[in-house]
Amino acid sequence: RQPGSRTEPAGACFALFSAPAGQVLRGRSRSSAGGAAGGGGASSPDRDYSPELDDEQEEAGEDEEAAGGPQLYSPGLLPPPRAGSVVHLMTSSDFGGSWSWAPLQPSLQPTGLEVDPTGNGLYAFNADCLSVSSDQGRSWSPCSQAAGLTGRLHQLLVVNTRVMFLTRVGAVPLRTTDGGQSWHELGGCAHLFKHGATLDGSLSWSGRTLVLHGADLGAIGRGEYGTAVWRSTNDGDDWTDETGDLVTISPGPGVWYEDDFYLVTRGEGVTVKRQFER
Repeated sequence: RQPGSRTEPAGACFALFSAPAGQVLRGRSRSSAGGAAGGGGASSPDRDYSPELDDEQEEAGEDEEAAGGPQLYSPGLLPPPRAGSVVHLMTSSDFGGSWSWAPLQPSLQPTGLEVDPTGNGLYAFNADCLSVSSDQGRSWSPCSQAAGLTGRLHQLLVVNTRVMFLTRVGAVPLRTTDGGQSWHELGGCAHLFKHGATLDGSLSWSGRTLVLHGADLGAIGRGEYGTAVWRSTNDGDDWTDETGDLVTISPGPGVWYEDDFYLVTRGEGVTVKRQFER
């Protein structure tokens, strides 16, 4: 983000993709200036990526694939992995105009990324590991062994350098107020998880409002309504049930736009809570 802002981007973008282990990835940059190098450990970034591959490159890739050799990378679906997949970190410094990428080390194969909007931390996580980079993904910390960090991780939400939340699979979310040195359960919303639900979290643009939303998929079997939208305005200490008159039992992602909170359903339309930040 721009200095002093939680919402104004500065041009740095990050993304993940998986490719078959040992696959040769080739691309041609759409501009002469490549993106910032990203990678894990001692890995070196590959060439800048752009989807504009010329006919000669495509034909060479087809010949190699037919011969059983390295496959040419092109946008879209990749062929089935031959011997497992490796997660790569993509990095851009020009709002996605050009990209660099590098494979991440075997000990860090994340399923998600989260940026600290108030500092220089880039976090990567999967169900069993939380790691942080302070140099845009060139190097990474070992998986965190912080006190209280237990369970299978689902989603990371970063308010600032010190305050963060972790939703977990089938368990009460965690909060840190010391930059990840220790984690503690959010007891005020424990009721939502007593039957093993896994819910998503969404932070408002300002970072002042946290929403937990989703569905307890076992509720119907118990004769209960399982959809929940709960809101906290004090970093998870206290909660308000905002589910209201929602009737969907298949809620999808939640998205903030300014002070409004949108909840997408899976086939039943989009709902919105206006002025939900206030």
